[in-house]
Amino acid sequence: MTGKRKKIAVVVAHGMGEQIPMETLRGFVDSVWVADGDVQWPSPEDENPADIWIKPDAVTGSLELRRITTRWTRSKAGPEVKGPRVDFFEFYWADLAEGTTVQEVWDWLRTLLIRWPKDVPNGLMGAWLLLWAVASLVAILSLLALSPWPGGLWHAGFAAAAAVIGYFMQSIVSPYLGDVARYVRADPRNVAMRRSIRERGLTLLNELHACGAYERIVVVAHSLGTIIAYDLVAFLWATRDQALQLREGEPAFEKLRAVEIAAQTLANATGTDRAQKREAYRRAQRDFRLALRSDASRPRTPDQEWLISDFVTLGSPLAHAQFLLARNQSDLAEKKSEWLFPTDWPGVQKIESEQRAKICDRPEPVPPDVWGPDAGLFSYFVADKTWMLHYAAPFAAVRWTNIFDPHRWIFQGDIISGPVAPVLGQGIVDIDLKALRGQSRAFSHTLYWTLPEGGGSAAAIDALRKAVALVD
Repeated sequence: MTGKRKKIAVVVAHGMGEQIPMETLRGFVDSVWVADGDVQWPSPEDENPADIWIKPDAVTGSLELRRITTRWTRSKAGPEVKGPRVDFFEFYWADLAEGTTVQEVWDWLRTLLIRWPKDVPNGLMGAWLLLWAVASLVAILSLLALSPWPGGLWHAGFAAAAAVIGYFMQSIVSPYLGDVARYVRADPRNVAMRRSIRERGLTLLNELHACGAYERIVVVAHSLGTIIAYDLVAFLWATRDQALQLREGEPAFEKLRAVEIAAQTLANATGTDRAQKREAYRRAQRDFRLALRSDASRPRTPDQEWLISDFVTLGSPLAHAQFLLARNQSDLAEKKSEWLFPTDWPGVQKIESEQRAKICDRPEPVPPDVWGPDAGLFSYFVADKTWMLHYAAPFAAVRWTNIFDPHRWIFQGDIISGPVAPVLGQGIVDIDLKALRGQSRAFSHTLYWTLPEGGGSAAAIDALRKAVALVD
């Protein structure tokens, strides 16, 4: 790819259910590209700046899928300057989650039901109580239907009701909740499925890095896809050792120390200045990520680059991680402290005595910036002025924006979504759609990229476009 203009890659991970290949991606591209003239380069009159082309591309891991390619983006340098083209990819995983049984769904639901009420997030308490009521009703109907008592028409009615519930579970509930039940639960029956999904996603992201065609990758995910994509970003970071090694004195090392300092400053922020310091932290994340790209001042091979710039989550159940991914709040806190769940800002570690001795074992004085902030670092010293970012620090370089829609009752707004910053780190920017356009009157879980004429809201589309930031 030497000498060719590099492009932007946008990877979209769909949510739960029996998704149709390319359906999510096509609607997403319509919203963030086709209908948004502000991101398109003003092309000559005989061209349509909003044009897209749908091309086969095996890099997606499925011959059912296609890559959607655009014309030039608008450049901030001026109207005559072309910005990079955009390639949109769908990370499609629904075919790998087929075959969920009703028993697997019940097993998972049972783990959710058997909780102390204090361990259920306030926003889910109504749904949890409703789930208890439905489970109790199913149990009573099944018991009555199976009991050997002479009930005549009543007995037949109970049996018919149980059969209807069974059909509903098998045909409607399992194809949707089954995806969640199997992915979020570490069970021997689910290991192969989880591995297959992650391997396909990592293959896609590694190929986008290796091909040398892209200068930036944006990962956008919806619903259960946000948990999957979160795992992919974390696993990819942990496996790109060459990209995570930095030497003192190079620009990337200086930018690393800057983002570590910005994170500590944000950690000490008050309510009045937190937004300002969060924005400074996100600028430092961007500067650090740019330093991990190959450029004229520091050529890097593809395996030495980190290109994911933004992680955008829509309607994310990660807001309820203490309920879905852990036993309770203290269990989640322990998992975060052990770096099982990467946070934004990342977890820090202090320079310990053994490392300190290695750092000082040099003939010249140690520059002050080598030590970094007192609270700790996202990196550790290896040897010979070389440092390594730790495996749970992808959000040192990746900006995370979470868009959610607060619910009222269960079917107004999006009960699945919620703010993620209180759960996984105050470096995350939570966008509250209710605050932008008022309470949704309908269930909005699938409307984050739907244009207003299709039932979505202008506020949601505007928030999505800003988060993806094709013109960056």
